[in-house]
Amino acid sequence: MDIRYLDSLIAVVELGSIAHAARSQNLTAAAVGQRILALEKHFNTTLLNRSSHKATPTEACLNLLPRAKHIVHQFYNMNADIDHTGLTGKFHLGAISTALTGMLPIAIKQLALSAPGLVLQIKPGTSNSLFADLADHRIDAAIIVLPPYSLPSTYHFQVLRDEPLILLSNQSMGKSIRQKLIKNPYICYDSQSWGGLMASQFLKDKHIEIEPYYELDALEAIEKLVQQEMGVSLVPQWAGLDLNSSSLDAEFVRPNRYARRIVLVSPVDSARQRIITVLNQALLTPLA
Repeated sequence: MDIRYLDSLIAVVELGSIAHAARSQNLTAAAVGQRILALEKHFNTTLLNRSSHKATPTEACLNLLPRAKHIVHQFYNMNADIDHTGLTGKFHLGAISTALTGMLPIAIKQLALSAPGLVLQIKPGTSNSLFADLADHRIDAAIIVLPPYSLPSTYHFQVLRDEPLILLSNQSMGKSIRQKLIKNPYICYDSQSWGGLMASQFLKDKHIEIEPYYELDALEAIEKLVQQEMGVSLVPQWAGLDLNSSSLDAEFVRPNRYARRIVLVSPVDSARQRIITVLNQALLTPLA
């Protein structure tokens, strides 16, 4: 039995569907499906409850999963044991959406040069969901927004960038930030997200009471709505935001305490510290 079959099973369970698991592993859905069938034949039991859109683990699969994860983890760490540089094997990295399109492409290019034997497996998610994955040892490190509370002492973080709060608008009514927020439809960056809390705090501090027309946790989508003159929005200046666009006006909010801080978080006792160090260096490469 190929160890990669177990890896695919774990991916299906964690991502909720064969299609999503296939994309995460650069495989076709048919290939992942065949791996699962081979495992079911090997263990002589059904491992997944399949439907048209999702796949959920059976009780037998849930019983198998902890040992399977341990085996896969140990297998991929064997390369690191052999290679004295510690820069080989599989590394699971969580990343928020703006990091996926902003910082990671350049970092991945750097890693390909400095650590060609490293297999970087990236899991997208929100800051709070990725931190939960980190706590449950489903990933090795995460690029997230620094939470609005002190991290436990068992975690280390490295600041990657501070993203100041800005007001995005396009052909909007009003001159000042306050006037634009009051006189135009407000597109709210999810007030429950760690990054969105900064905008909410600014409105509270300035005693600006407005009802959002839209609320979503998707900064790229908010950018498009503003460009289409659907309203104004308070958002962090994320990596990848085009402030030179003729269809966007941006005004920086002062003071800087409303900035969103992007960090690389990892366990203090991580056995992959060498990889985390090199990854951090790659992530700090200036954006083009």
